[in-house]
Amino acid sequence: MNILQLAGMLPRDPQFREWVGQYTVPPISITTDEAAEFIRVACGIDSRRQLMWNGEAEERFHNFIRKPFFQWRSQQ
Repeated sequence: MNILQLAGMLPRDPQFREWVGQYTVPPISITTDEAAEFIRVACGIDSRRQLMWNGEAEERFHNFIRKPFFQWRSQQ
């Protein structure tokens, strides 16, 4: 699975949306669209497709989204 596929799948994952929702004050339920926006904002991009050629955005995706989420999920 490449980074674009992962970035497209995560917003549809209920656990990912729960993880994103814990960063809101107060924690709330997050929609698929809001989760996708969270990825774009965290990575500093306008489209998740930019992850394929923007090395800085790809690094932010791995460091701020993928790694922390998978670590959190493994502890659930």
